[in-house]
Amino acid sequence: MKGVVFTEFIEFVEEKFGFDTVDVMIENSGLSGVYTQAGNYPFEEIVALVTALSQESGVSVSELIESYGKHLFGLLISIYPHVDRFNSAFDIITHVDNIIHPEVKKLYPDADLPSFTIKERTPEKILLQYISNKGLQDLAKGLMIGAGEYYKEDISVTVYADKTPIEIEVRKNNG
Repeated sequence: MKGVVFTEFIEFVEEKFGFDTVDVMIENSGLSGVYTQAGNYPFEEIVALVTALSQESGVSVSELIESYGKHLFGLLISIYPHVDRFNSAFDIITHVDNIIHPEVKKLYPDADLPSFTIKERTPEKILLQYISNKGLQDLAKGLMIGAGEYYKEDISVTVYADKTPIEIEVRKNNG
């Protein structure tokens, strides 16, 4: 997994829970906690960090990953060079696989990215299939909520983890 995910996660934890919690999380994970943005690290290390944070904070792993996804959207949008081509959260979400991920691959050629297949799109709803060997659908959910916040849109995101492949529904909330 790309080092930028780790370094930004450490910053997220410090911002949300404080520096002392970062120390406890790293100590309880049994890891060194030393990461660089350009590095590559085993996926199991981010799992260990999130698990340790969950135990320390009392917040579920799922909630932490979703919250981190919202946070991470701000970073990703700042490094994506052509964000102005998108007009809405729906617009950016439907172009993840054909525009966003190819740009990510230019920056990080060995990145192991999920795939999103659009099953249905209406003016009020998007239904996507989420395929990943890492099972980070809560991160995807957080990123999509972050997109809604970025575009100042009221959206809801529902993950159907009981389906194979996993489905994610993004819906515009009216009112």
